[in-house]
Amino acid sequence: MNILTRLTTTSAILLVAAVTAACGGGGGGAPADASKDDFCKAQSSLFTNLDIDLTNPDAALPSEKELADAMHTWAKEIEKVGTPDGISDDAREGFEETIKAAKDISEADLKSPDLDALESDMSADAKKKVEAFTTYVGDTCGSMFGDLDVPEMQ
Repeated sequence: MNILTRLTTTSAILLVAAVTAACGGGGGGAPADASKDDFCKAQSSLFTNLDIDLTNPDAALPSEKELADAMHTWAKEIEKVGTPDGISDDAREGFEETIKAAKDISEADLKSPDLDALESDMSADAKKKVEAFTTYVGDTCGSMFGDLDVPEMQ
C-alpha cells in the first residue's frame, strides 16, 4: 500500500469512525470563533505532524501506532482551535464527532479497518453530519493533499 492510499484510508477511517462514536462528541467545548487560517492549519496538522513526503510514493509509511498517536495529537490541536464562525450546525456536529473519534482511535482500529462495516452502522443523520463537515473542510481549506493525485478507495 503506498503512502497516499494509506493516508487516504486513515482519513476515511477517522471520518467514518466519527459517525459511529457515541453521541455527545468531545468537541462541544471547542471555540466557535477560530480564524479560517488557524482552522485550516490545525485541520492539516495531522499530516504535517507525521512529517511525510506525500510526493514520494516510496516514502516510509507511519506505523499504526504512529498514526493513532498523530490522531490523538491532532484532536487536541483542532479542539483547541475550534471552528470558524458561520459553520453550519450539521458541520459543527460532524466536527465534534470527528474529535471524539480521533481521541478514541487506537492502533488496533488502524490495523485492519473494515470501512464497509462501519458505514453500514451509520444512521442517515450521522452520514449527513460527517458529509457536511467534510464538505465544509474542503470548501474552506481545500484538499488536504493539495494538487496531488489521490488514489481511489476500493
